[in-house]
Amino acid sequence: MLTTISRRVISKTCVRCLSTGGGPDSVCIIGSGPSGFYTLKYLLSHPTPPKRVDIVDSSPIPFGLIRTGVAPDHGDVKNAQNEFTQIYNNVDTSVTKVRFVGGVAVGEDEKVKLSDVEQHYDAVVLCHGASLSNELNNLPVYGPDGSPVSPGPAILQVRDVVEWYNAASWAEDPGFGLARDVLKKPLNVTVIGVGNVSLDLARVLAKGRRGMLGDSEVREEEIEEMEGWGVERINLCNRRGVYQTAFTTKEFRDIYKMAKGGNVSLRVDKEDVERSENSESLAEMEGNRPMGRLVKLIKQVAEDDGVKKREGAQINVKYLLSPHSIHTDDEFNMTHVRFEVQELSGEKGNQRAVGTGEFEDVETDILVTSMGYKASPLDACLPFEGGRYKHDRGHVEGRIYAAGWCKRGPQGIVGTNIVDARETVGRLYEGGNFGGGEGDLLEYLEAEGIEHSTWEGWERINEIETDESRKRERQARHKIKDAEEIWKVALGKQ
Repeated sequence: MLTTISRRVISKTCVRCLSTGGGPDSVCIIGSGPSGFYTLKYLLSHPTPPKRVDIVDSSPIPFGLIRTGVAPDHGDVKNAQNEFTQIYNNVDTSVTKVRFVGGVAVGEDEKVKLSDVEQHYDAVVLCHGASLSNELNNLPVYGPDGSPVSPGPAILQVRDVVEWYNAASWAEDPGFGLARDVLKKPLNVTVIGVGNVSLDLARVLAKGRRGMLGDSEVREEEIEEMEGWGVERINLCNRRGVYQTAFTTKEFRDIYKMAKGGNVSLRVDKEDVERSENSESLAEMEGNRPMGRLVKLIKQVAEDDGVKKREGAQINVKYLLSPHSIHTDDEFNMTHVRFEVQELSGEKGNQRAVGTGEFEDVETDILVTSMGYKASPLDACLPFEGGRYKHDRGHVEGRIYAAGWCKRGPQGIVGTNIVDARETVGRLYEGGNFGGGEGDLLEYLEAEGIEHSTWEGWERINEIETDESRKRERQARHKIKDAEEIWKVALGKQ
């Protein structure tokens, strides 16, 4: 183990990192999303809490995906931000000093390396999530005469759209900027990969067209633009069957309620349900009550002809389709995506979708991929595989620990991070691999000329965003989107 650590940080600090003791005096949490704040919670509630905990984040604003990834019309999930605020503000400062260090990116290609951070703490917990989108394998693109086309039309990542309507302050993806012009005409949006994020996207697009986002966190500017979009049909395409559905009952029920209320059409083909139902899938569902409830709801929607022809956009949830090729018109505008129809093969718990040689064309003007996320390591020498850190109950190596998506992969809901963080903190105290942190990270940042935001800076931003004169009625906040303005407010320069 000593050899592994010293490859990353060649200093006397590394040798001392194997010392043992009752608990860490100082801990750095890298990432201020749910896993970061729940890690803070369990560090503070331990019988021997650290004397100092710093939360470092690349964004000048805390809360991670709660702010930029969770659907803006899901106020109940957004309320996790209030819980995290209470965790921070209720710290017993006579026991532990907690600081938020925002706007500081850590990584091999950043000004601040992980080794720069590690030398100042007895333990470091990586909670930086999964920032990379899984890519769709290059699909061939064909023109109307069947000849190959290169380059093909832009394919959007779901994160680009989600971050736009969530008012993320970083630069907009150029492809999405072009797509926004296309969205002004009547069109079909096809989404490949169907989890909760895809359902969120479909619901927000449908609500946006109907002017139903008034009580959400979507800003007035984005609401007005979405009301002018011509989204008529949203196709959500699953590669596997109904019994392998990745989204949750709650998310699907929200759209079903919209359809029952007449604000969107919702369709699941009965044929898809029938083709999904084999003995292996039925066996997989045995004892899985949540999946049983979800499958029951999907079947109910498939049988409910009343929700298939409503006002507003039409949402089609399709199964057993794998993308084969993209097709365009003479002006290289996308016209449809060709999918190969799939069937399930394999034993219970290990079924996979295989092609049948049959194809289905789905009319498509804009193609969005939503195939999940993966983490990237903050240091190439850390054990890392399959888009996450290799670990023993959260212990990566030496004084390095992990929690959240970068530990377990991009799965679960906000609450999943509770058990995850508790396990990591328990393992941290159990292992005793800490000791040796020296100096203060803030002094290091000042010496290097690196600015950072603080919790007080966030409170100034929050005060402006929640000011009643800025908000619509029933709107929780009107976000500041401009990065320069965010930094000015955070640093007290405005």
